[in-house]
Amino acid sequence: MRKHIILFFSALLFLSACQQSDYNKGVIPRDEMVRLLIDVHTIDGALVIQPNLDSLYTQGTGRYMYLFKQYHTDSAQFKKSVKYYSTHPDVMLKMYDEITKRLQTKIDSINAIFKKQNELQSKRQEDKRKRDEKLRKDSVLIKAKENALKIKKDSIDKAKSVKPKEKHQKKSKKKLKKTPTKTNALP
Repeated sequence: MRKHIILFFSALLFLSACQQSDYNKGVIPRDEMVRLLIDVHTIDGALVIQPNLDSLYTQGTGRYMYLFKQYHTDSAQFKKSVKYYSTHPDVMLKMYDEITKRLQTKIDSINAIFKKQNELQSKRQEDKRKRDEKLRKDSVLIKAKENALKIKKDSIDKAKSVKPKEKHQKKSKKKLKKTPTKTNALP
């Protein structure tokens, strides 16, 4: 009897071990699952912020299928892997700690890029503002110089059109001299 009990428990242990390995057979390895989940969560985030909800199903399905194709898996194997890892919460927690760190690193790098772009854009705007201000000042100075030249030219033209007083006085003296000579000849 003792042999039968030992044999029974040995067979039970052997069968349970075989069943566990069959269950692990279709599960995605841990490191690959971490990378896959990072990409899945990235797609989830992209789909959530998408304004057009009508195309969410078609675009989301296409993106997930492309992702599964990249990792040489399918949705059934992915679901089986998620189910397996969720029955092992200690492994799942470690995986999600790593996923969180990697996603945070991605977010930080994207934020750094946006920060650089914003700094460059604000610098460009400041440079443009300074350039425009300089052009405005220059245009005001140029306009003032043009106006001054115009006024100067007008005054020169006016001066040319006006005869000098000396010439007027000489003519009037000549007329005066001629007039008295004629009057002197008569008496």
